[in-house]
Amino acid sequence: MRILAALVLLLASLPLSAATGTPAPSPQVAESDSQPAQCIRLQGSLSRQTTALAELQARSQALSSQRELERMRNESRIQALENEKARLLSAAVIAVLILLLAAATGFGLLLRKRHRQLRRLSEIDVLTGLGNRRAAARKLDAMAIQRGPEGTRHVLFLIDVDHFKQINDSHGHHVGDESLVALAARLKTACRPTDLVARWGGEEFLVACTNLTREQAEQVAARLRRAMAYTLETPHANRPVTVSLGLAPIPFFDGGNDPAAAICWDYALRMADRALYAAKRHRDAWVGYWGAQLPDNATAEAVLEQPEAADGIVTVMSSVPRIVATSLTAARARSLRALRAQG
Repeated sequence: MRILAALVLLLASLPLSAATGTPAPSPQVAESDSQPAQCIRLQGSLSRQTTALAELQARSQALSSQRELERMRNESRIQALENEKARLLSAAVIAVLILLLAAATGFGLLLRKRHRQLRRLSEIDVLTGLGNRRAAARKLDAMAIQRGPEGTRHVLFLIDVDHFKQINDSHGHHVGDESLVALAARLKTACRPTDLVARWGGEEFLVACTNLTREQAEQVAARLRRAMAYTLETPHANRPVTVSLGLAPIPFFDGGNDPAAAICWDYALRMADRALYAAKRHRDAWVGYWGAQLPDNATAEAVLEQPEAADGIVTVMSSVPRIVATSLTAARARSLRALRAQG
C-alpha cells in the first residue's frame, strides 16, 4: 500500500505531459516542428493557387475561344451579308440592264411601228384612201422586174374623169372631192385584191394588173369604165360622171431585143397617157396600145411619138371603133420610114 501511495504521489508530482506519456516539447523542438507544417500549408496554398490559376487560365482560354468563335461567327455573318449584298446588287444591275434592254427594244419597235405608220401615211392619198403616186411608183418598180407566164404581160391603166373641171366649176370643189371619193370606191371594188390601185394625181387614177393577155386587158378596161360610171346627185340637178382610159403593157414590146427604156414601166405609162389622150377625144371610152416585136429599123421613141403609124408594131384597141379607124387612117398617111432609127 505504501508503495502504491508513493507511486500516486510520484505521478501527481509529474507534469501533465509526463502523466499522459507525451513529453513536453522544448521551445527548440516546437519551432522545428512548426516549419514542416508551414511548408505543408504553403504547399497546399500553392497547390490551391495553382489549381485556381489553372482553372482561371482554363476559363480565360475558354472565354478566348468563345470570343474567337463568336468573332468567326460574326465574320461569317458579315461575309454572308456582303455576299448577299453583292448578289442583290448584281441582281439589281441585271434587272436594270434587262429593263433598259426591254425599254430600248420597245422603243425601237415603237419607232419602227411609227416609221411604218408614217411611211404608210406618206404613201396614202388623204382624200380617197388609195395609194398615192409615190406608193404606186415604188410598186411599179417591183412589178417591172417580174415576168409573167408566156403570152402574158403586166398592164397599166391610166384613168381620167371626164369633164371634171365642169363639176368643180358648177358645183364647187367639195362636190368634186365627193365625186373623187365615190369614183375611188367604185374603182377599188372593181379591181382584184392583188391589183395596184392609186390616185395618180388630180382627177387621174392608175391601175396596174399582173399577167394579162391582150384580150384580158381589153376586158379589164371595159369593166373599169362601166364600174366607174355613175350619176352624181346634186341639189340642183343630177349629172352623169364618166371616165376615159388608156392602157399599155409592161414591157411594151414583145421580144428580147427591146431597149432598156421600153422595158421600164415609165415607157408603158407614157404609152398609156397617149392612149388616154386619144380616148379623151371621144369621152367615156378606152383606148389601148399593145406592142409587138420592135424591128431593127424603128426606135422606141419614134413609136412613142406616133404609135398609130407603127403598123405591124403597135396594135390599137378601143371601145369605140371609129377611134381605131381614125388611127388606121392616120397610120396610112404616115410612112413607116418615120419610125426608123434616127441617127
